[in-house]
Amino acid sequence: MDTALLNSANSLLENVTPLRDDCGQYCDRACCRDNGEAGSCVWLLPGEDANAMEWAQSHEALMPVTKTKCAGVYCLSPCDRALRPFMCRIFPLSPYFSEKKNSWSVRMDRRAAALCPLFSYGKKGLRSEFVSACEQAVQLLASDADYLSCLEALEAEEAAYRMEL
Repeated sequence: MDTALLNSANSLLENVTPLRDDCGQYCDRACCRDNGEAGSCVWLLPGEDANAMEWAQSHEALMPVTKTKCAGVYCLSPCDRALRPFMCRIFPLSPYFSEKKNSWSVRMDRRAAALCPLFSYGKKGLRSEFVSACEQAVQLLASDADYLSCLEALEAEEAAYRMEL
């Protein structure tokens, strides 16, 4: 695992957001709160659990559908945005492998349907700079075997939610 890749991927996402303003003001930061259900935590990529996230409670987790072991966090208070996990940075998008493009891309995360008001607009409702940066970051991470394995597990998890809905 090359943590420099994760740092580079996070750098791509440092100054882009889904909307021009703070989207959290539209939903009272719904994606930042634990709803008490399995899978409501933010799953961490390899190496992210080494970051000091004093605003969050970390724990070992099993992804509910695929049973993949990973570290996860529940937010207890507002985060330090510079240290937020990768999956928070790309939300409400989720990584997936596009057969059509034969490369990694992003799509709307079906788990966002219940809490994110942006979900119903799809990717076209998000800033194109944000979508592009997320796609570039996912492609960068996919070049490393450890991150690729994690992206594959995340994709399988999200795909199971797609089938349920």
